[in-house]
Amino acid sequence: MSKILLIDDDEKLAETVQDTLTRTGFIVDYANCAEEADPMLAGFVYDLIILDWVMPGMHGIDYLAKLRARGLTTPVLMLTGQSGIDHKLTGLDQGADDYLTKPFDLRELLARVRALMRRPVTATSKELKASNVAIELLSQRVTFHEVEVKLTKQEYQLLELLMRNKNEVFSQEALCERAWSSMSESSPEAVRVHIFRIRKKFETASKLSECPVRTLHGKGYIFVSA
Repeated sequence: MSKILLIDDDEKLAETVQDTLTRTGFIVDYANCAEEADPMLAGFVYDLIILDWVMPGMHGIDYLAKLRARGLTTPVLMLTGQSGIDHKLTGLDQGADDYLTKPFDLRELLARVRALMRRPVTATSKELKASNVAIELLSQRVTFHEVEVKLTKQEYQLLELLMRNKNEVFSQEALCERAWSSMSESSPEAVRVHIFRIRKKFETASKLSECPVRTLHGKGYIFVSA
């Protein structure tokens, strides 16, 4: 599950973009200015920043330069109402990874977001498969040994994150940071409860095979894939 920070003072546009990205399966946090975005970037790790060029207070292009000067390497997609080549080159020179001119088609936005994520081929297809677990990404339908497993939204987000990073250990704190919105309540206890429920549901679906979501005591959680 990839996490995006959207920074744009146009609340109507931001709501549309946030809704589109969320329905597509991303976790999206929103800030309407650089000042509001700063503590969010300090407290959470994002996979992508979508940043408007002109905003109240510090403009997005100046904020981008500030972020790059701090050493932030997160990909940035700039949004702007200017289509001139000089404008585009300025954005790229300041550290933007891509550039999208307003107004834009939401399908193009999604295509550019996916390209910037640089996901492996299996993660950009319509389905994730590993260790007898299959996720249909559009419908978020999960099966284990071809038996459907009904997960809550948060359980699904945890499972997808672990599957996309199979055989990688995530601490409780890392899962709180990556699988929850900054506006949601998360805690190590919440992670433990959700992981426990995922495991129980998988065990109910198939008593012949152990759930590939494992707990490594003292380390965290992992999706084991041979």
